[in-house]
Amino acid sequence: MGKINKHSEESKTIELKLGTVNLDSNLGAYYIDMRPAEIHYTQNFYKGQFDDNGVPMCGGSNGLVYVPVNIAQYGFIIHAQYLESENKALLQTLKKCIEKLEEMAVITKEHCVWWHDYDNQRYHIKAPWACSMAQGEIISLFLRYYQISGEEKYLHLSDKAYHFLSVPVAEGGVKRIDKNGDLWYEEYPSEPASYVLNGFIYTLFGLYDLYRVTQDEEVKKNIDLCVKTLKNNLPKFDSGYWSYYDLQYKELVRYYYQKNVHVPQMAVMYKLTGEEIFLKYEVKWRKNIRNINYIFVKLMYRILPRLRSKSLFLK
Repeated sequence: MGKINKHSEESKTIELKLGTVNLDSNLGAYYIDMRPAEIHYTQNFYKGQFDDNGVPMCGGSNGLVYVPVNIAQYGFIIHAQYLESENKALLQTLKKCIEKLEEMAVITKEHCVWWHDYDNQRYHIKAPWACSMAQGEIISLFLRYYQISGEEKYLHLSDKAYHFLSVPVAEGGVKRIDKNGDLWYEEYPSEPASYVLNGFIYTLFGLYDLYRVTQDEEVKKNIDLCVKTLKNNLPKFDSGYWSYYDLQYKELVRYYYQKNVHVPQMAVMYKLTGEEIFLKYEVKWRKNIRNINYIFVKLMYRILPRLRSKSLFLK
């Protein structure tokens, strides 16, 4: 692990058309503001509840469960609120989320991983399975809590979580090299490959955060490889008027998802890299967030499953 840069004033900045992106070691709030999604937790979108410590749980076929990604994203909400208010009660809730994630982790000498102990029906993945998005988002959350609390174990756990990303899918991990030699971290390590766009980018955000805090050149090399992967493959996620969720099913994302996930992710990637391709798709996908496309996407969600079923029947 690289040397920790403790001097946030020695910042790295990139001058871009959209302004200045600060890449110093002081992470601050998460790249995407998750606070609008708080309603998903408070109004029971996930069919769950909060435990006695304020940690969110999700409803599943086997009852209430803790889901690493949901806890991490709720943690980003609490973290952003705390940065604004410095409310100690919020910090306590954030701490409980962090401690629950630590409790759920399987920690070895080399790795820290969050296993999912249920089958994934969509991608036909049998339990237990790992998720690169969970690894990346928890790295980002742990590092932010480390910078608030000063507890170095969360820095070290972040580094171990990063090293798990190097485990190939074939060996129970999340790393995949495609036929063109591009590096992917799989949110859903399925066969055939799923290549989920948002999960890959959230994983990449975790790498950016680890590099900002540690200046580890190995992490930077993998960041560069991931950016190359995105540049080579982004056109495959474009339907012409909307974006696809993955490359296995090529299902159009829902309206909320287009507006609050893919478009903001493109904006962040442009600010982080200055690469015009990210600006291109941010502008294109944002421009197409119109009522007519909202109606069309809803219609396609009804029609496409029937077309797929008919196609399979004819085969």
